[in-house]
Amino acid sequence: MIGTTKPIKLLKYTTTIDANGDATETVATTYKMWAEVTDDGGGRSQADGKTNLGDSKVFKVNFRNYNITPEYKIEYFGQTYAISNAKRVNEQRFNWEISAFSIFELD
Repeated sequence: MIGTTKPIKLLKYTTTIDANGDATETVATTYKMWAEVTDDGGGRSQADGKTNLGDSKVFKVNFRNYNITPEYKIEYFGQTYAISNAKRVNEQRFNWEISAFSIFELD
């Protein structure tokens, strides 16, 4: 069973306001788990004269007793994915199907 699944981290972020009034995002909780990952495709878009690359994936996970919200992000092979849709499924092996898109950070 593990041969078809990949390791991921489900990260729950919290936002706090510092003394300067700036919002800072920190990881509050990390859950390590296995997921069945499928590539949902990618794409390119143009904005402000720049080409933006898109990468989206579907993660099927078994995550009990918690509700997955947009406060969570997924870390998969060093790349961070923001959750765009999370729905419950009635399968024996997995109970969440999460659609997420890659967050490309520029240095």
